[in-house]
Amino acid sequence: MKLHDLNPAQREAVEAMGGPILIFAGAGSGKTRVLTYKIAYLIEEIGLPPENILAVTFTNKAAQEMKERVSKILTVDTQKMNVGTFHSICARMLRFEIPRLGYTRDFSIYDQADSRALVKEIIQGLNLDTKTFVPNAYQNHISSKKNQMLSPENVAEYAEGYIDEKLAQIYTEYQKALKKNNALDFDDLLLLPIQLFKDHPNRLAYYQSQYQYVLVDEYQDTNRPQFELVHSISEKHRDICVVGDDDQSIYGWRGADIKNILEFSDIFGESKIIKLEQNYRSTKTILKAAHAVVSLNENRSEKELWTENKDGDKIRVQDCYDERDEAKKIVSWINNEINEEFKFLDHVILYRTNAQSRSIEDELRRKAIPYQIIGGVKFYDRKEVKDVLAYLRLIVNPYDTVSFDRVVNFPPRGIGKTSLDKFKNFAQLIDLNLITALERINEINIGTKQKASLSQFRDMINSFTEKIDTDTAKDIAINLVNAIELNEHYLNQNNIESRERWSNVDELLNSISEFTENSEERGLRMFLEEVSLLTDIDRHNKSDDSVTLMTIHSAKGLEYPVVHISGLEEGLFPLGSLSNTDMDLEEERRLFYVAITRAKQKAFLYNASMRRRFGGEPIQSITSQFIGELPVSLVDHIQIKHTSQPYYTSTQKYIHSKSSSLKRTFKSTESMYSVGSLVKHSIFGKGKLLRIDGVGENAKLTIIFSGNVKKTLIQKYANLTILESA
Repeated sequence: MKLHDLNPAQREAVEAMGGPILIFAGAGSGKTRVLTYKIAYLIEEIGLPPENILAVTFTNKAAQEMKERVSKILTVDTQKMNVGTFHSICARMLRFEIPRLGYTRDFSIYDQADSRALVKEIIQGLNLDTKTFVPNAYQNHISSKKNQMLSPENVAEYAEGYIDEKLAQIYTEYQKALKKNNALDFDDLLLLPIQLFKDHPNRLAYYQSQYQYVLVDEYQDTNRPQFELVHSISEKHRDICVVGDDDQSIYGWRGADIKNILEFSDIFGESKIIKLEQNYRSTKTILKAAHAVVSLNENRSEKELWTENKDGDKIRVQDCYDERDEAKKIVSWINNEINEEFKFLDHVILYRTNAQSRSIEDELRRKAIPYQIIGGVKFYDRKEVKDVLAYLRLIVNPYDTVSFDRVVNFPPRGIGKTSLDKFKNFAQLIDLNLITALERINEINIGTKQKASLSQFRDMINSFTEKIDTDTAKDIAINLVNAIELNEHYLNQNNIESRERWSNVDELLNSISEFTENSEERGLRMFLEEVSLLTDIDRHNKSDDSVTLMTIHSAKGLEYPVVHISGLEEGLFPLGSLSNTDMDLEEERRLFYVAITRAKQKAFLYNASMRRRFGGEPIQSITSQFIGELPVSLVDHIQIKHTSQPYYTSTQKYIHSKSSSLKRTFKSTESMYSVGSLVKHSIFGKGKLLRIDGVGENAKLTIIFSGNVKKTLIQKYANLTILESA
């Protein structure tokens, strides 16, 4: 096997064997190549059978790319490799093992919308007000507890006060309902294998023997359940290799724990640590700028990317009046850069929050520039698509009450809420799943027409259920859509929206046909599992000549020649308010690092003097400190005329402590302040002086602080400091 096209550090990582290995792989340093060659090396040189290798990634796209690359290197059957996302690997394991945990193999996988619907049903069933106990919020609370591996019993035990007690109650009932529905949410996919290993040590021993070498991609993004999973499997043989970059750990808000990578050797014992620091993606300027910012974090492993690429253009910092001006300037720069070297598809516009895309989209449409949004309304989240998928899930899993509720009266069958409530109460009383309970529909006091409609619905579902082991997913789906006359339902409405909905159903059928033609397992169960685990990024297509818009989180792992980062203002990026902790700020700084290292050749940063937030009046903004953390020698700062916007600049004096944390030097002032001054208050933090009423020490100072907190302070009591300029 030839390793000559690897650099020395990459080759060392590929050939390293024996015990735990941690590979710090910086942005653009070729980590996918290393993982690919590592797998090939294990098979070709070490002689490990493909089926004894477990490689875990975070996206289906990354898993597929890894398989394809290994296939190009080796001639062996790589289909036997266990390469997939954490969720897909766990789902595959549970399809075989889950009867040991009290579920059937036909379990449903609930996406976020399904889980939210179930949480809402639980809250209403407990006679709680959904305005106070917001389903979306409580779904997030439950998910957070699961990421911490806290059970409903744990939450109940440590509940403090009424709200905590209700959370424990909702969580408890939610888990009971999932079990009754023979359904798992995404968190359960990770938690149940861990429960399996604890309850059935012989099954853990089996998987420890089966997966003799474990590789983990993007290890810095692992949460506690993901860590427990790979740790359990590799604990006995200790043959585990993880690849990641602590500087790109940006998912703390959803449970990712940066300690997993920073404390790897403490957890797994004596380990080999290798750093991949040569970058093949970006210019020297981009890498220096990225390092200047992220190196200010205390919680990181010391390393610095370098490249043999050219210096490249300076980072362009573009000041704007407001979000509309920002959108115009972004689009203007894109138009300026469209030439023989760059096309629309070479540009990506990144933002911290989805809400920022609206003004940018408006301007792109005005200028007739093609664009695509990643992370908008996903195809499989569209109502008409979810309706068909709900039918298919109910066919496979008759216990799925969420899917039943969604389709029992769609298309309309004349079954009213009163009739349905009577039936569901009856089903609960006789303790049968809803489809089976329909066999006794005549025992319920509802109208004759409603009984007939429900009976027909039952017979149709059962007729398809009988075929799931013999017919392909394609055949079942097409026959189902014909049976419920969905084409007629939409096209008879004869309007643009209904025609578009039908075209989406048609596209769903196309995707099922594609699955049937390209998959070894052509059945409905496997199709539903694959769809449940798909992400928006997996369907991202960069072949269309259009500008791409997405959040920075969505952009991780991608690269573009030209990157535009919008909204670099305090409170927006970094996102947060006065309550931010140092850890929050460090994660925001890592997010900035991720954003700027997506760029291969050029990076544009935008900030607005004022921005409309939450539909209100425009609010004055303070330029993001990240702009001030960039070395002035690397920046081309394009300011706007006639603005009192204060800026952090690289000419401000910094003191770097031994711990690499950033400290600014301030000076006290007793002189009059001026409108536009950037100030700091001991409680409210950084702010900008908007208005001065009066003179002398009794003057009233109106200041907007980070997080859009506006205060009016008396000068002599304010105890303000201002930034000292060089």
